[in-house]
Amino acid sequence: MWKQGQYLRLVIVGGGPAGLAPLLAAHRDGALGALLDDGVVIVEQSTRLGSGSIGGYAINSDSSGRTFVDCLLRDVAETQGVRGWDTELTRLADHPLTRRLADAGDGTVALRDAGQFLGLVGEAMARTIAAHPASSVLTTHHATSITRVAGGWSVRVRDLATGAERTLLTRHAVLATGAEQPVGRLAAETVAGVNLVQRCAGRLLQSGDVLSAGGLQHVASLLAAKPDPRVVIVGGSTSAASVAHALLHRLPEVRFGAGGLTLMHRRELRIYYPDRASALAEGYAEWTEDDVCPVSGKVFRFAGFRLDARELVMQARGVGGRPPEPRLRLHRLGTDDAGAEGLLDAADLVIAALGYRPRALPVHDRNGKPITLLSQTGPQQPLVDGQCRVLDGAG
Repeated sequence: MWKQGQYLRLVIVGGGPAGLAPLLAAHRDGALGALLDDGVVIVEQSTRLGSGSIGGYAINSDSSGRTFVDCLLRDVAETQGVRGWDTELTRLADHPLTRRLADAGDGTVALRDAGQFLGLVGEAMARTIAAHPASSVLTTHHATSITRVAGGWSVRVRDLATGAERTLLTRHAVLATGAEQPVGRLAAETVAGVNLVQRCAGRLLQSGDVLSAGGLQHVASLLAAKPDPRVVIVGGSTSAASVAHALLHRLPEVRFGAGGLTLMHRRELRIYYPDRASALAEGYAEWTEDDVCPVSGKVFRFAGFRLDARELVMQARGVGGRPPEPRLRLHRLGTDDAGAEGLLDAADLVIAALGYRPRALPVHDRNGKPITLLSQTGPQQPLVDGQCRVLDGAG
């Protein structure tokens, strides 16, 4: 076991899917054992690793089933029978849940199932880490701050059960602390020139509340008795389209009429395609070569709508000759703000799907002075750059 005052190789703050990703990559490269022998500690607030909050959303994924299990199945295909690999993780390849997600192929899967699968991966990773005395998993622990020191970083950690605190010294640190929809940001949000909270007080929900467990049932209770329910979703993100899809397809007791659901968006609604030819074949040309991934050739590889959300947006826009979805209308903000105000005022419910902000713990320099992070300087500023490096306020 690592000792107090000893420098670890790596501290990972957050044991959800993002926190496990570096370790899964090391496993795939055959380097996990050596990494764990050098000292790795995962700090996780909950009682288990792996799933994070993903299993708490009552919708389907916007990633394919194959994407979730790819890290295990490719490990098996590339190593078993070649080096005879048999690890806690590769053994999951034959688990019924793994096979069910793999069988979904490029199709969507329930986030509930994805969360259960990632929980299995977390359990396997915890057993793997337990076999390496230099490493450890600290569940029900909260990292309160991180400070730059001569040899790397000092991470302050609190035991949530006892309140006891300790300091972890590490050469490297990974922040995998997730994201949230802060109420404070919503309070400052304006749509069509009006403050959203002031304009829609009492009728306003955030998309995370709608998509989490019990959220759709709450929406149904608010709308089921209305003969012509009107809902406005503000946002052009995947979560906005996911809310729209869920309201239209998972609430049979709510009967939306023509134009009963409005998706109000600022930016173009970008659509993912596996390659240029597929996009052009359906008449979709709203992209440039800058939007094509240079590695995979995919159009809007990360920025485009996928799966359920993609199909709904394509219906709403009539892309590829798809029949329209009459219950859904699109309203581009900035083109008719007076119309947007009217839609907001007439809505029985307004759902803000304005994205998520990264969580981060306080970071200090070697003198103990707080370091302002770029994500703290503005509501749209990122926490990291394209290489996942945490950025200070100067970028």
